[in-house]
Amino acid sequence: MNIEQLEHIVEVAKMKSISKASETLHITQSGISQSISALENELNIEIFRRSRMGAVPTEVGKRIIIKANDVLNKVRELREEAEDQTNTLTGELRLAGMPGVTSTLVKIAAQLNRKYSNLTVDISEKGSFEIMEDFLENNLDAGFVAMSEKMIQQRTELTFESVIEGKMVLCASRDSYLSKKKSLRPEELKNQTFVLYQDDYVNCFVRDFSNVFGEIDVLFSTNNGDAIVTALTEGMAVTIGHDYSFSNHPLVLSGELIMIDIDNFSDHVVYFGWITKKNTSLSPITKEAINRFNQELFINYLY
Repeated sequence: MNIEQLEHIVEVAKMKSISKASETLHITQSGISQSISALENELNIEIFRRSRMGAVPTEVGKRIIIKANDVLNKVRELREEAEDQTNTLTGELRLAGMPGVTSTLVKIAAQLNRKYSNLTVDISEKGSFEIMEDFLENNLDAGFVAMSEKMIQQRTELTFESVIEGKMVLCASRDSYLSKKKSLRPEELKNQTFVLYQDDYVNCFVRDFSNVFGEIDVLFSTNNGDAIVTALTEGMAVTIGHDYSFSNHPLVLSGELIMIDIDNFSDHVVYFGWITKKNTSLSPITKEAINRFNQELFINYLY
């Protein structure tokens, strides 16, 4: 067993694909496959179930991947110590995230404050487009956003590092007749009344959707999450958003709100990750913040 094998299983679990992991790690697919097979033989367990659809962790595999992720995190901490990142570090770190990640950013800020007592961390929650503009105006050190393939291709002045992939979903009350459905055809959305979060990616999705299927009925748009939750639980409307934004919401976890897939809409895949300026190096503390955030995100997303 070696560090590279642990990196391989964590990256494959993150990307849900050996081929995609090979691209990010710059290793051949056969190299990664052989590495994982050797580790599985050594441990005498099956870590992934492989198919044409991708690589899915087994139940025991999930536990192994979590432990491997912990080991890699400790290795990173050792390297940080070797780079002499001491508690004398001072200054300000400015982080921004799209709706749904603020609690994770707060957790990371608390960890960094404990480690670097003289560091000030500023956190803001904004739409993805606004975060990009703030970054270009040098108002941020790092921004976590949602991007479509089209947006990635258009924003050539930025470098985007995808952390996980997701999708747009519909969210409704468990008392809604829609909650019995596993998925909806796009045409079925035409019969719904919506409340929308004022997020740039949501706006783009709705605009592109309307161009293909026609306008949807919007009751109101707001950046007040509580107002949207009230409208949903009272049965006034449904909403659309990123699956990651909803997945850890207390009312979704309790079953009071239900996420429903949207079928067969081409601009459907969402890439969640960090934007950076092209040809610009990140500071060590910014890199540490991003690494810590990615570890938290990965663990939550795996389960």
